[in-house]
Order: sequence, then structure tokens, then C-alpha cells
Amino acid sequence: MSRIDYDSITILAAVVREGSFEAAAKSMNVTQSAVSQRIRQLEERVGVVLVARGRPCVPTEAGLQFCRHLDQVTLLQQELDEHMRALTGGAGAQAATIRLAVNNDSLATWFPNLIKRATLELGVRFDILPDDQEHTEVSLKSGNALAVITTLETPVQGCRRISLGSMDYIAVASPDLFKREFSKGVSLDTLRESTCLAFNRKDTIQDQWMTLCFGASVPVSTHFVPSYEGYLSCCLKGAGWGLVPRIAGMPLIDRGELADLSPGKEVRVSLHWQASMQSSEILSRLGDMVLEEARKHLTSDRFRPD
Repeated sequence: MSRIDYDSITILAAVVREGSFEAAAKSMNVTQSAVSQRIRQLEERVGVVLVARGRPCVPTEAGLQFCRHLDQVTLLQQELDEHMRALTGGAGAQAATIRLAVNNDSLATWFPNLIKRATLELGVRFDILPDDQEHTEVSLKSGNALAVITTLETPVQGCRRISLGSMDYIAVASPDLFKREFSKGVSLDTLRESTCLAFNRKDTIQDQWMTLCFGASVPVSTHFVPSYEGYLSCCLKGAGWGLVPRIAGMPLIDRGELADLSPGKEVRVSLHWQASMQSSEILSRLGDMVLEEARKHLTSDRFRPD
């Protein structure tokens, strides 16, 4: 390409973000035919399909690379605008949007503090992709996110990794469920006859907890509840026992709303920040800010950037 057509790439990003040509056209206040024409022209120019048409429309690998490039350019543009405003005293720049993949438990506990702080200090906006912490790095590798919170310790190629510390999980149940299913104590035998909660079929933390406590795990009847709020509510209502972040569970235990199935036994999940090194000063500053917030809420670990 002799010249990058950023107007067309912006439309491509809108289609990816909104999931359809119609929704993208509405968000950009243009006609659907104009969106279709610009995407078709861009694909003809680069010689590759950029969007797989469907419900929803999804980007191809090449399309993701264009979207990632646009995200990086947008951050660089905001930095330039900030520097120029400092020199000339002009008006503030339009806030850039950073796409992050963040595990659901962080998003429901300590990460909102980071969002608030970054909004005030960096002037950015976020497009959050929630997922299990063991799978968020897929978004980074594919180019669908500029940075992630992940359990992956090995740095992704071209990325900076910062160890944030550990999120500790405790096994809890409502007092009624505890009396009903664990009157004979918590053991592999009573667990086998119990009902537990899992976020989804990728969630293995229940097995990790059983192995930690008893050296083995057993099959358990399971409800899949893919929502942090719904999961916690099911624990409180006695629908099943589950593993919740210690920072959220301990206050409920102290108030008698939940019972701890294994006091002193916690599953420790190390979390890491991984972000593209080929991006901007803003993303680097955001990584430092994430580390500072993590130190306030997670169990102390190495806290060492790579």
C-alpha cells in the first residue's frame, strides 16, 4: 500500500466493534451502502478479505491487524495532541479508546479503580473484552486487544509483561447449603454429592481447590453461571458452592452471609499484565498504573516488569 487509508480503516474498525455493517453505519452517521463500499474498496486495494460477513461480522486475521494498527495510531495521535496543547494552550484532544482483555473477577473487584484513575489521569476510554484469566491472552496474540490481564507468565512475542501479584480464591457456600450438604464435614465424599458453581466449561478452579485440600478431585454436579454478579448471587442464595475472590468473599463471611468451606486453604492465581511494546507512551504509563493499583488489592508477588 502506497498510502494507508485511515478513513476506511476507521470504518472497518466500526464494523468489527459493532458487529454489523448496519450498526457501524449508524454509529458513524453514514449510510450502510457507504460502509459496504469503503470496506470493499479497502479489501480490493490490499488484496485480502478483511471482514467475514455474518451475524455478527468478524474480522479476519488481516482485518485484526488493521484494527490493531488503528488503535496504536489513535494513541499516538492523542499523545501528539497533548504535547501540542501543552505548547499552544489549545483545546483538549478527543479521548482515545484502548481495547483490553480483562478477566471477569478483576473487572468486578479491583480493576474499576484503574479505569477511574486512567480516565482522570490519561484521558482515555476503554473497550473491555471480558474472559477467563487463562484465556485473555488469545485476544493479545490475535491483535484484538492491545493489552491483557492474564495468567500467562511467558511474555507474548513483542509484548511487555508485568507480574501484578496473585488473586486468592476461597471456597464458600451459604450457611443453609453448608448445613444441608456438609453436615458430615467437607470431604471428597460429601463434595461428590454436592452441587457447585463454575463460570463456564473452561473454569477449572474447583478442581484446583479440591486437589489443594484433598490431593484429588471428584466429579461434582455443576451449574454454569457466566457472570460474576450472577455467580456470587447463586452462592449467597444457596444454589451451589463456589470459589470467589478472597477480597470479595471475606467481608461476606465476616457478616455471616457465606461460610468458608476450607479456612486457610486458598487457590492462588498469579496475574500478569501483558501489553504491546510497539505502541505508545500512554500504554506504557497505563501499565505502570495497573501495577500500582494491583499492589493495593492483590497478594504481594514479585511486582517485577520484564
